[in-house]
Amino acid sequence: MLLVLSMSMAIFSSCNNGGKPSSENGNSSSSSISSRSGDEEILTEITLPITEETVSFTEWRSWSSDWLSNYGETCGIGEVERLTNVHVDYICVPATAAQEKYGLMLAFGEYPDMIFYGSSTTYPGGLDAGVADGVLRDMTESVRKWMPNYRTLLENDEEIKRISITDEGKNVGIFMIRAYVDGHKQKVVVENEPAWCGMAIRQEWLDELNMEVPETIDELHEVLVAFRDNYGAWMHLFTDGTIGNDYILSAYGVTQDFYMIDGGDQVGFGPTTEEYKTYVTLMRDWYREGLIDPDFMSTNSTAILTDSSYYANDKRGVGMSYQGTVGKYLVINGYTQNEDAFLTAIKGSVLNKGDTTVTTYPSNVACSPTLVTTSVGNDRIEVLSKFLDWHYTYDYLVIQSFGVEGESYVVDENSEWYYVWTDAIKNPSTPGMTNTAEAYATWGEQTQDIMVPLEASFTSDESTEYTTLFVDIESYVAENAVKFIIGTLDIDRDWDTYLSDLEKMNVARCVELKQASVDRYYGKKWLLEEN
Repeated sequence: MLLVLSMSMAIFSSCNNGGKPSSENGNSSSSSISSRSGDEEILTEITLPITEETVSFTEWRSWSSDWLSNYGETCGIGEVERLTNVHVDYICVPATAAQEKYGLMLAFGEYPDMIFYGSSTTYPGGLDAGVADGVLRDMTESVRKWMPNYRTLLENDEEIKRISITDEGKNVGIFMIRAYVDGHKQKVVVENEPAWCGMAIRQEWLDELNMEVPETIDELHEVLVAFRDNYGAWMHLFTDGTIGNDYILSAYGVTQDFYMIDGGDQVGFGPTTEEYKTYVTLMRDWYREGLIDPDFMSTNSTAILTDSSYYANDKRGVGMSYQGTVGKYLVINGYTQNEDAFLTAIKGSVLNKGDTTVTTYPSNVACSPTLVTTSVGNDRIEVLSKFLDWHYTYDYLVIQSFGVEGESYVVDENSEWYYVWTDAIKNPSTPGMTNTAEAYATWGEQTQDIMVPLEASFTSDESTEYTTLFVDIESYVAENAVKFIIGTLDIDRDWDTYLSDLEKMNVARCVELKQASVDRYYGKKWLLEEN
């Protein structure tokens, strides 16, 4: 579990494919260091140690863990310092207090050298605004001069580049790149992670009924009828009338808010479409048939993935789950006395056999940037740049993925896999998570075809206007979806009034603002390519 935490927080987020570190690899950190461009040296490879004398930096991050009190205790951090001669003091703030403390830090104007970016640490107005305000460093020139590994990743992958640069084409923040170690080929392989959550079903009930895993909406309906009749169970919805990441709804080509029409470059708003009306009508019919949780409108949606009682009480036959709670999780962890209980990951239902689920739990191959602040002066920026860039080498990723040889892994030269976890890692004191790989494989077949790019962002003025308008629109849509489903409103009689109300709330302007953000996202130009 410590290694899982380590991987999730690394600049390279990795999954284990085995491997043995080697300085012969092209991404290694030894040998030649630079080339000349005119009178300027441009670094081509990182050598260790990065500095002869130890240099220290500070990093602020939101951090909550049941196992470690500080991120600096993570397996491998000490080895990184020993190799690089760079020390980092981690200022760890509990996740529950992160947003408040982050705001206070900005207000007082006293910044650490680095900030690990997250949902609670977004910069007001965006990263370009952070540079303009004198808080964040523009790292564009640093990437060009001293970060060959990171620079190459951006040069070779259009998606990584587009995500990692700002609307103004700058490198503000050094982004985590999702990847894994290929030990047989001695290299790093960039690969986005599959969805870590999705729909799940009670597999033992399917087996008892001799039914197959449902793929289409019609097949799901048949299964839900059987679950109702034989087990008194139902499907769970979120409080806005959807299930998860628009599963089932996306079969009609729309989402519960903004989406890309036909997977193209034009933004639409799902809740004003006939396709959304068709979905809500379907949920109304299923609700009347007793196929949906009768109390879905009052359930704590944020707890659906983590509160195992929803499945353990044998009332939920189909719903959402995450990869750590599929398989025999309920049994292993004592949530149920039913030894046969088994959750299987399933894809979002589609209209026709062979169709692809076009929404999923969204993730980016590049994410969670480390922001460098103006507290790092010109006398230290070269060392920090090289240190951050070394995090994109094969040797670093081996440490970050597996820890320290002899502590968290040993090398078995006779094994097909080079890495063999030590007993402490293979046999933790708490029950392990099961069937994770199968869940990843299933949910990984879903796409993000109609989803608005995560990194499409508003300007400061757009954000203010959008937030003012959309907070009421979002609530209105969710409230009316529930009313249509449970019958408080009649879909045929009240739908036009619902659309008229949304029009008066200026939903069209919200679509315009979202479209502008998407247009900027796809129109980004990297300054390092411009010059």
